[in-house]
Amino acid sequence: MSNVQECINVIKTQLIGNRSVRALIVEGPEDVDAFQQFLNRRTPGWESKWIIAEAGGKRPLLQILKKEPDWVGIADRDDWSADELSDHAISHPNLFVLPRFCLESYLIDPDELWTAFPEKQRDKLAGGVADLKAALVPLLPNWTRHAALWHVINPLWRRLRHLGFVDGVLDTKSIPDDKELTRLLKSWAVALDVQKTLQEFSARLTSLHAMPTTDLFATWIQAKRFYPEVVHPALDRLLGSKSAKERRLAIFRTLPVPVDLEGLWQKMGLVP
Repeated sequence: MSNVQECINVIKTQLIGNRSVRALIVEGPEDVDAFQQFLNRRTPGWESKWIIAEAGGKRPLLQILKKEPDWVGIADRDDWSADELSDHAISHPNLFVLPRFCLESYLIDPDELWTAFPEKQRDKLAGGVADLKAALVPLLPNWTRHAALWHVINPLWRRLRHLGFVDGVLDTKSIPDDKELTRLLKSWAVALDVQKTLQEFSARLTSLHAMPTTDLFATWIQAKRFYPEVVHPALDRLLGSKSAKERRLAIFRTLPVPVDLEGLWQKMGLVP
């Protein structure tokens, strides 16, 4: 029995049982916490129709959705290209791709964070939201460069993997002869066109520098790193020390339900 099938069986026996409910599948345990908070405020009583379960990553999530077409899944957008998004929309009609880079993208925009802060936390910031922006926005240029690299190098890596890098050479069950090895190496060399990659990076960086900071925070900055490396330490300094997990859950508990998740609620059949 595959790990994916074992996960499905656990969801059906331990979470669904004999109830007539469907499963909302998310990537990890922290996603479970966040979407429980959103659903509790957006649609009280949602538990009568749905349970939330984690898949343990994006790949098993997609595999689960293939096997269980009546369930709905949520995947981070990450650096999927427009073509990749289109492919997944066709192959996984029960998949909702997050409109943001990842779930942590809801935790890094100073303006959005401000809306989530209770009054007692706002009172600690004499300059209001400007104090948040002063702590986060000056770091954006370096993280924007990182974003440009992320969105160029990761797709390049996927292209190389598609061309057999490195399993096409190292698989002991299919060891290439000289002719096949030459073909593989040449295909990798074409994909690794240095000048083309540098040009693509430069164009991406230029386009990101021209974007509003709101768009950068939402869909381009690698929030899975920016939040723990930049935002959480900054909030520790500004608001007082708190564990990263506790602060993350606290923000999701008070963050207004994001408008850009409306497509998910519709896919789940949860009308306002």
